[in-house]
Amino acid sequence: MSQPSAKQPSVYHPFATFSFVWAVTTLVHQLAFTFWTESWQGWVLVATAIATIFRPACTLRFTFLVGASLVNLWHKLPFVPNHILFEGMLHLIMLLGALSFFWKGQGRGAMQGKGVSWRRQLPFLIGAVAFKVAYFQLPEPWQGHGLGALTTLLLLFGIGRFLSKGEVIGKGDDFLARFAPVIRVAVVIMYLWAVVQKLNWDYFNADVSCAGKLHREINAYFGSILPEAPWALVAAAVGSLVFELGIPLLLSFKKTRYAGFVAAIGFHLWLSIHPAAGIFSFSSLILAFLVFFLPFSWGEQLQLLWNRHLTWFGKGDEAKGRQRARWMVVLLFFVTLIAQGMLYLTIARSYEVFDQANRVGFYAFFGWGCWLGASYLIAGWKAGRKSEALPNRLAFSFVLIGLAPVLLNGLQPWIGGRTQTSFSMYSNLRSEGTSNHMFLKRIDLLKLQTDMVEVLQSSPNILGPSERPRGIQQFANIGHRILPWFEFRRLVSEMPGDFEVTYLRDGKELELGRREGEIYGDDSAFVEIPLLKRKFLWFRRLEALDGPMTCTH
Repeated sequence: MSQPSAKQPSVYHPFATFSFVWAVTTLVHQLAFTFWTESWQGWVLVATAIATIFRPACTLRFTFLVGASLVNLWHKLPFVPNHILFEGMLHLIMLLGALSFFWKGQGRGAMQGKGVSWRRQLPFLIGAVAFKVAYFQLPEPWQGHGLGALTTLLLLFGIGRFLSKGEVIGKGDDFLARFAPVIRVAVVIMYLWAVVQKLNWDYFNADVSCAGKLHREINAYFGSILPEAPWALVAAAVGSLVFELGIPLLLSFKKTRYAGFVAAIGFHLWLSIHPAAGIFSFSSLILAFLVFFLPFSWGEQLQLLWNRHLTWFGKGDEAKGRQRARWMVVLLFFVTLIAQGMLYLTIARSYEVFDQANRVGFYAFFGWGCWLGASYLIAGWKAGRKSEALPNRLAFSFVLIGLAPVLLNGLQPWIGGRTQTSFSMYSNLRSEGTSNHMFLKRIDLLKLQTDMVEVLQSSPNILGPSERPRGIQQFANIGHRILPWFEFRRLVSEMPGDFEVTYLRDGKELELGRREGEIYGDDSAFVEIPLLKRKFLWFRRLEALDGPMTCTH
C-alpha cells in the first residue's frame, strides 16, 4: 500500500476529504426535500453541515453533523426515501466509529487534554438545549412561531459557539479508519439487496417496468433520441441490473476499481437527470461514499488537483481560494434554497411546484456532481490506475453492529414487514398478494401484509395530497388505493375533523369516519399506532394484488 514518506508529508488527508464531501452532500439532500425548512431539526443539520464545510478536519464538528442528521431522520421517519434511510444506517455506523474513537482511540487524549476550549462553551450549549426542550413543554397555545423561532436561533447560536471553539484535529484519519471499512461492506450489501428486489417478473415487463419508465422519462430530456421499443425497455432493465451488480463488485477489487468508478459516476449521473424528487439526492450520496474506495495514491492526486483549482480560484493564493470555495458552496446553497422558496411563495405549495423546485435543486447538484466525478477519474488516471490496497482494512470491532440494520432492511418485505423503504426503490416488487418475485416467497413473521384494504371512496380524500404538503408521504404512489390495514389505520387515526371512508376488507364493504366529532365504524382503526411502529413501518400503496405490478417508488 502506498503511503507518504516521513520526509514528504502527504497533502491528502482522507478524513478531511470525506468530511467535506459528506457535508456538501447533506446540503444537496436539503435542496431535494425542502420540507425541513419548517423544522428546527433541519436548521440544526444545515448549521452543522456548514460548520463542517469550513473546518472539515475537525472530528468534533463531523460527529455533530452525524448526530444532527440522525435527529433530523428521527423527526421525519418513516416518511423518507430509501436512500435517506440508508444514509441513516451509515450514520449509525459512523456514530459507532465516533464512540470507538473518542472512548479508546486517539480522540480520547485530545478530548481530555488540558486547555480544551470547548468545555467553556458547554454550559451555554446545555442551556440552549434546555430552553428548546422547555418550549415543547409549554401549553400548545403558547407555542407560537415567534417563540419557536427564537428558541431555535438560541440553539443554533449555542451549537455555533461550541463548535467554533471545540476542535479535535490531526486525528481524523484514525477516526475514518474505524468506520470506513464497515461502510464499504454496507454499500455492497445495499447494492446487492437492490438487485435482489428487482429480480421480479414485472421489472422485465416492457409495459410496466420501472427501468423502462425511467428510460423514457430521461430520454424525453434529449428529444427521445434513444430507442423506446419494447426490446430497448427490457434492455434498460437488464442494463440497470448489470450496473447495480457490477459497481460494487468492480469497486471491491484492485484491478477493476477504476472501471468501478467510471461505472458508478456515469450511471448515477445519468439517473440523476430524471425529474423524480430525490434521484439526484441519491446520486449525490453515491458520489460521496466513493471516497471510501479511493486508494491513497489516487487521493493524493485528487488533493493536488483540487489545490490547483483552489490556487486558480484564489488568484495564486491557495488558502484564499479554499476559503472562497467554501463560501461559494454555502452561498450557492442559500441562493438555490431561496429560489425554491420563491416558487412556493409566488405560485403555490403543490405537487407541480414541488417538481419545479426539485429541478432547481438538480441543476445546483449536477454542477457539483460532474466536477466531483471528473476529479475522481482524473485523479485515478494520473495515479496510473494502480492496483493497490485501500488505506484501511476491515477489522473486528463493535462498529460491525451497524451492519445489522442494513442486512435486515432488505429482508423486511419477505418477513411481512415494511415495503416502502426496503431497498425496493423503482423495483416493481410486490410481496403482498400474488408475489411477483422470481424465487423469494414471503414468510409472515410480522403478519402485516396479510390484512389488505382497498379504499373505495372517501370524503375528503384520505389518499390524496393535502393542499399544503409537509412531506414525501403526500407524493408516494398517488392514485393507488390498496394498502395494508396498518397503513390504513395510520391514515384514519391521524385524520383531523369530520370525514367518511368506504372500504373493502376481507371481501366486505365497510364504512367508518367521524360525524360532528363522533367516530363510527371499526373503533380499532382510530387507535393511534405505537411510536416505534409508527416510526419504522411504512407500506406502499398498490394498484392491484395480482396481475402486472405497475411502477412505484
